Amino acid sequence: MLGKWIKRYWGKGNIITFELDDWYKWYKEPEKFHRAAVKHLRDEGHIVETISVVRTVYSNKISVLVVDGIKYELSAITDRQTGITQLAQIRRIDV
Repeated sequence: MLGKWIKRYWGKGNIITFELDDWYKWYKEPEKFHRAAVKHLRDEGHIVETISVVRTVYSNKISVLVVDGIKYELSAITDRQTGITQLAQIRRIDV
């Protein structure tokens, strides 16, 4: 229930933003952040496939995913209002 409300609140067109339960050092360990985001999406009932995960981080892009047949790019962002919340953002790239 809460996950669906958050998805409706944070989802904007081709971008879906959600908060992960734990804080991850995505800039040092992008694979851990990726696994946590994939687990979150699967817990919400989505079918998720991984295309690629970065090994060395040069930007906030972490991986490329296929979620329910649609290609997305997973990024890590920080909430601009509070600054203490770590968010995962998937942006549709297969338009």
